[in-house]
Amino acid sequence: MTDKSKRKILYIITKSVWAGAGKYVYDLATNLDKNRFEVFVAAGGNGPLAQKIKEVGIPYYEIKNFQRDINFLKEIFSYFEILTLLLKIRPDVVHVNSSKAGGIAGAAVWDYRFLTLNFKVKTIFTAHGWAFHESRKKWQIFLIKLFTKITCFYYSKIICVSEFDRLSAIKNHIAPQRKLITIHNGIDVDEYKFLPREIAQEKLFEMCKISHMRNFTQNIIIGTIGEFTKNKGQKYLIDAAEKLKIKKLKFKILIIGWGEEFENLKLKIENLKLEETIFLIKDLASPSNFLKAFDIFVLPSLKEGLPYTLLEAGLAELPIVATNIGGIPEIIGHDEGILVEPANPDALAEKIEELMKNPERRKTLGINLWHKIVAEFSLDKMLNATMTTYE
Repeated sequence: MTDKSKRKILYIITKSVWAGAGKYVYDLATNLDKNRFEVFVAAGGNGPLAQKIKEVGIPYYEIKNFQRDINFLKEIFSYFEILTLLLKIRPDVVHVNSSKAGGIAGAAVWDYRFLTLNFKVKTIFTAHGWAFHESRKKWQIFLIKLFTKITCFYYSKIICVSEFDRLSAIKNHIAPQRKLITIHNGIDVDEYKFLPREIAQEKLFEMCKISHMRNFTQNIIIGTIGEFTKNKGQKYLIDAAEKLKIKKLKFKILIIGWGEEFENLKLKIENLKLEETIFLIKDLASPSNFLKAFDIFVLPSLKEGLPYTLLEAGLAELPIVATNIGGIPEIIGHDEGILVEPANPDALAEKIEELMKNPERRKTLGINLWHKIVAEFSLDKMLNATMTTYE
């Protein structure tokens, strides 16, 4: 039985995975004031996000026909699944994440309003980085922009996780300026329990089947965490590693992630004969716990919104080399890390080498970034700003 004095919030997201958008939904769903809000979550599949939501006792609904790839028949089925769910829950606010869910859920809510004559239901869409920033053919970008404009039409408020994305939406006429608001992702400092460096390294080396740990730790340990997709640009880090190896520098690279590009990355490492230099770690639970194992954190992405993994690496006081894209410069200023142009392994190798040879600068950058994360990217700040959009 529901409490009629509380506002009902329904979160919808395409995939039940534990990536940036999934963590965002989880953080909002689990931290809203329970005296004011009643929360529901719906997503495709029963992955890690679904399990975490169920563990804390929040009602979870699987949208069985949600999938990442385009399939018009499944899109229609998904629409009816969401419409049925709306009629069952009768939410006051529908907060949708990810492009696929945005379009289908937006259409379903639009029709739900007319079916129930409930025109007060509020619709929020969070853009976790616009898809039209991806490297694609011109006709594809045109279509993506067109469908993005249609999606945004359905929503009363559009949250951009970076100011870059808000300004980009205005520039590309994606939505009226009055609809757009920037709310940076935020993290709870007390949530993170980083493993001590030695324990984190020991566990990771064991996963990589690395023996002779003493010899291994004489190297600079470079790490990255992210989904194995082309947008994350891990292949450019592999190319950079080849350039660093030629200089006979002592380093190892650990790439932690999940996703469809795993086999391609593995093949690239083998073709460049870097099997003893670069190690892929797949489907590691709670990868952020292991951040202290690294000496340097690298994020070579081609597209980003405002990446949680950089906030987490900053909280672990790691020096960072990242690409100058999306909302990354809003996290990493000159005194908090080093930015390079995307898809540029030469620049990536140069800046990694620069940090490898300068331990004092590594320490300074890590401390500076920690202070910025704590001061500017708190979960409370994100939560309060988001709740304001619900009112």
